[in-house]
Amino acid sequence: MKSIRMIGTAVIALGLATSASAQEGDPISDSAAIYGTYQSEVTEVKEKPFSSAGDIDNALTSLGGHNPDQLSKGWIAYSALIASQDPEYRAAVRDIEGFYGRDALLTGLQNDVRYARQLSGGDNAVSSALSATEADSQRITSAAAYVKEQAYSLQASGWAKAKIGNSGAKATKLNSQQTIGTPANAKLVNAFKATDIDSILAQAGRSGAPSLWDNVSGAAEAIRFPAAVTSGLNLNSKKRVKFGKEPVADQIATLAAYRVLGTTAASSSQVHSAMAERETRGCLNMANLNLQQCVAAANQQYEVPFCIGEHALADVGQCIGGVYQ
Repeated sequence: MKSIRMIGTAVIALGLATSASAQEGDPISDSAAIYGTYQSEVTEVKEKPFSSAGDIDNALTSLGGHNPDQLSKGWIAYSALIASQDPEYRAAVRDIEGFYGRDALLTGLQNDVRYARQLSGGDNAVSSALSATEADSQRITSAAAYVKEQAYSLQASGWAKAKIGNSGAKATKLNSQQTIGTPANAKLVNAFKATDIDSILAQAGRSGAPSLWDNVSGAAEAIRFPAAVTSGLNLNSKKRVKFGKEPVADQIATLAAYRVLGTTAASSSQVHSAMAERETRGCLNMANLNLQQCVAAANQQYEVPFCIGEHALADVGQCIGGVYQ
């Protein structure tokens, strides 16, 4: 594969004006920011090795403390934002709205989850979302391998061989954090409301493009997204929906249609219903349970990175990566 060359960066800081398609209070953008918050924590753990028990605890909280329902909705929402950038699909949604009226279109979206993906450009729109998911999943898997490797290398460090006082209590605390969930990073909430976010999302959905989150760190003063991707992309390699995962793809297309129509077109219940996807949520919930059990069984500090890598990272990558082929 040819190398991917990045041209410039788009700096999206607090206080930028919002676009018409990403107004204040947009539940799709707000939910996507929760997924982005998780991805920003993946960046953090990839950039710095553990040097203390506190570093391990922070990673456990930031990567393992997400609520499975919120994170699942966040991924669906982000996928819908990517899908909504497809020009043919956007035009089809607008054409149907113009011909039959918005109310008729909303009724179709609400009553038939398959309706949206059957519109012109629907499959291509979902394919773009799955291309972005593939890049995200691969990046999470890479981070998981890096973190798990530290479970072995840290055995040579004195502090990492220290006994964990009460691993059961640590697991119980983690359970409480997962019940509440991790709030979206305020900088990411604002980033999804920036005027140029649509052009950035369109780049992220191109086949072969790197993950949008590779340079996004929650600790940075401003969120920096790749501004453009040039040669080297495999433009003919479209992601297909894995057999049995069509309902997930249908929900992405439905939510993308709501995005195209605007934040006030559909009711809040319609939007949240389209974001609620049982299978991915169940997969992420199982990852959380396995993480709790792994932490509860850990005796020494160096064992916890394995739990983080295996269940707070690798399992999550598999959960979102199980939709495409």
